[in-house]
Amino acid sequence: MDKVLVILSDNNKGKFISKGFASAFKDLSYFVYEKKIYDLNVEEIKKISPKIIFIFWTDVTQVEDLCNFLQNYSSADSIFIHCAELLKDIAFDCINKKNHYLFYSDSKSKKNKYIPGIDSKEYKVKFRGFNYDITFAGNPAFKDREYLLAKLIYNFGRINIFCRSFDFYKSVEEIQKQNLLDEYFLELYRHSYRGYVETQKELSKIYSSSKINIDMKKYSDKTISYRCLEIMASGGFLVAQKSKDLITKFEDGKDIETYINADELVDKIRFYRTNLNIAQYIAINGKKNTVSNHSFYDRLKKMLKVIYGKNFSNR
Repeated sequence: MDKVLVILSDNNKGKFISKGFASAFKDLSYFVYEKKIYDLNVEEIKKISPKIIFIFWTDVTQVEDLCNFLQNYSSADSIFIHCAELLKDIAFDCINKKNHYLFYSDSKSKKNKYIPGIDSKEYKVKFRGFNYDITFAGNPAFKDREYLLAKLIYNFGRINIFCRSFDFYKSVEEIQKQNLLDEYFLELYRHSYRGYVETQKELSKIYSSSKINIDMKKYSDKTISYRCLEIMASGGFLVAQKSKDLITKFEDGKDIETYINADELVDKIRFYRTNLNIAQYIAINGKKNTVSNHSFYDRLKKMLKVIYGKNFSNR
């Protein structure tokens, strides 16, 4: 049985994804070791001698530790699989080695394409009614997101924002600086903060019990965000910014609803708030598509086919 080392990211999203791939490796009959970045010990890993080392990069603060480990371990006879999301523009000497494979989520990249997968079992929740109207879960402190959120506040009043308190209050400061909202609406924005959610189960309950879940891109070249899959796997109704990959994998108006700009987003929210039966029909279809076609297992098999070619089998 071949051994795999999965290096766990230190933030929640990276941790969810890393563990999802660890589970997929196990399903493919690999023996899996999971290690946090700051627990890596080169000599210990050499004794384990993994056939594959899997890394999902999400946090820029982890780059130095990762590079040090990769360079110190470069003599090992292992295959390295890198999923680079935030670090696509940073070149590392260690990646240029023959046994390193880099997968990008950037739709403009000419490298191997990576589209997020999900462990739908972690987002399985029973619908118990609506607790929230309009929901956004994620870091709001990006210029494009602040503009969109300000538009939602102006048109619909208080909404529901789940994120870290530091990021939320940073967005409050930025919205003030940009004069996106006057003091009355800014106060409504402040009262939209609902706290930070730690676990996938908690997130799933929020997405499932929200009438409308919004996904907002923070980079123009993003394809399908992990948040989109989380929402749909939870059975939540999703309104997401349109991208080529998104409408290729999910049918617009059937599995998801999309928007291009702030005005279209506002118009579609107005429509679905008064047509919840249609929103729920779309949410059901989106969940079926996500569960059936977008698992970590499916993503990993495609990655391994890139690496092993015709020699790859399901073991």
